[in-house]
Amino acid sequence: MTQKRKEWLMEQKSKMAQASFPPQPGDNTPPYPDMNRDLDEKNFCVWTSMLQRSVETAEYFDVDDDYDVKNWEMLNELNTGQFEGMTYKEIATSYPQEFHKRSEDKLNYIYPGVGGEGYLQIISRLRDIVREIERITDHLLIIGHRSVCRVLMAYFMDLTRDDITDMDVPLGMLYSIEPKPYGIAFHAYKYDEARGWFEELPNYRPQKAARGSV
Repeated sequence: MTQKRKEWLMEQKSKMAQASFPPQPGDNTPPYPDMNRDLDEKNFCVWTSMLQRSVETAEYFDVDDDYDVKNWEMLNELNTGQFEGMTYKEIATSYPQEFHKRSEDKLNYIYPGVGGEGYLQIISRLRDIVREIERITDHLLIIGHRSVCRVLMAYFMDLTRDDITDMDVPLGMLYSIEPKPYGIAFHAYKYDEARGWFEELPNYRPQKAARGSV
C-alpha cells in the first residue's frame, strides 16, 4: 500500500510539473508551491471495524504517521446472533433448518437470537458510512469483512440488492474502486503469501458465488 501511494504521489507531482512548466506563451500565472505541499500532507485514511481481526490487520498502518486509522463499529461483520462463534459447517450440522432457510433467501434472512442481523440490517447501518465515504476527499482503505465488503462494493459499483448476497468475496483480496467522471475504475489484487505482495488480476470482475457458499 505504501509503495502504491508513493507511485501515486510521484505521478501526481509529475502531472503538476508538466502542467505548469514550461509556461505557455502569454501565461503569466505564477507557480503554486501550495499544490505540492497539499500532496505531501496526510491524505490516506484506513478504516477498520471494531473486531480484533480487522484492528490487528491495521496495526502496521497505525504506527505509520502517513496514515490516519479509525475504528468503526458500523463496519463490524454481520452478527449471527445465537450462532456467533460457530462456523457455517457447524451451523449446517446442528441447525440444518436454519441453514436451509438462509440458503434460500440470504437477503431477507435474519439470524435468530440477541443481536442477530441479516443483509438488510447491514445495508441500513452502512448508510452513514456511505455518506461519509462520499464526503471525504482523501484516499481510503477499508479493512472489512465479507458482508460489509459485499454491500459497499455493490453500492459503489451500482449493482442491485440481489447481487449482494451472491457476490464472491474470497479472502486475501484487495479491491480498488476509483470514481471517474463517467463511472469507476475497478482493480483487483490477490495476496501472494510466498512473495508477501499483492498481485493485480487483470480484467477481474466480481463473480457470482457458488450456491451454498457463505
